Amino acid sequence: MRTTWSRLRPRLGDLALPAAALALAFALKLFHSRAGFDELRWVLDPTVRLVEWFGAGPFELEPHRAWLSRTHFFEVVPACAGVNFLIAAFVSLALGLAPPWRGWAAQVAFLGACALAAYATTLLANATRIALAMRLHELGAPPGPVTADRLHAVAGIVVYAVALSLLVAAASHVADGRHAARR
Repeated sequence: MRTTWSRLRPRLGDLALPAAALALAFALKLFHSRAGFDELRWVLDPTVRLVEWFGAGPFELEPHRAWLSRTHFFEVVPACAGVNFLIAAFVSLALGLAPPWRGWAAQVAFLGACALAAYATTLLANATRIALAMRLHELGAPPGPVTADRLHAVAGIVVYAVALSLLVAAASHVADGRHAARR
């Protein structure tokens, strides 16, 4: 069977969604690399509220610096924001599940849904990670080569890996259901 160049050449519209997703991810990464506490409150504040709801609070605001838990000797600072996870979750959804839509409005709606799902998952995963880190901090590091910082890092990796896996699995299930309904 003979294929022509026009059939092999990707359409410009097919590249718009991945390009837009990557541009948004890059812009957020650039913003995050320069952001301080006050610029990250859109993710830190709801995360801390969830941590408190999980029973690991209360926290007090230290203006322009951190959220502090005086009872647990723990602080939530800009490094705890989870923006890198947010970017990974958004890109995973946007590039991994992009349907073959041609209309720009559908693509914008899809990217919006990906951003909202990634944000909600980031808040839940980050709050879980912080609440777990607080508990591990209370218990102290076991004797030996495992330090409290290493334990904290491993717990964060596990929480984020599980959260990303669950997010992609749930989104794939929803996407498969929608594709089946259209057939």
